[in-house]
Amino acid sequence: MTNSNPTVAPPAPQAQQAPTEIFATFAGSIDQNALQRIFSGVSGAMTSKVQRIHLLFQSTGGSVPDGVCLYNYLHSLPIEISLYNVGTVASIAALAYLGAKVRKTSASATFMLHRTQIIPQSATAERLQSIGKSVSLDDQRTEAILRKHLRLPDELWDVHKVADLWLSAEEAVKYGLATEIGEFSPTFGFQIFNV
Repeated sequence: MTNSNPTVAPPAPQAQQAPTEIFATFAGSIDQNALQRIFSGVSGAMTSKVQRIHLLFQSTGGSVPDGVCLYNYLHSLPIEISLYNVGTVASIAALAYLGAKVRKTSASATFMLHRTQIIPQSATAERLQSIGKSVSLDDQRTEAILRKHLRLPDELWDVHKVADLWLSAEEAVKYGLATEIGEFSPTFGFQIFNV
């Protein structure tokens, strides 16, 4: 005997397709913890086949070694990362910002560059010599990266040698620190990740 009303199998669930681009925010100091969070987030995105990351990037600086590491990491990634300055990117964070190929800035955002600064505490003469060597090496490597990207006039390089050099968004684009004026504009319905 055959059943005239065969059971119809329910439709197979549709596989959720991973997004090709994601939006995220980072606000904080450039340090070991920040690097670990950024590395983990980018790794997860790449595993999910994300092709473009839009990262709001707000930082007033941090550690020179960690900033140089972040610059090199961003510079070497095979996916596109767009960084957005929506407030201030300063000190070593400005150098790390240069690692992204696409660097956007809000029209009201600012940037600040300066040479390596350190406050020695309870240092002996030998320790001060070692600190001096370390600061000189940090200045040499950060200035080499800055000069690779920036088209500052001589008078601004002179300011950078002795003081904080502040740049507006328009100046940052003019001198090569940012690639364009643009806003961090997440697509409606997309999740925003916090790094």
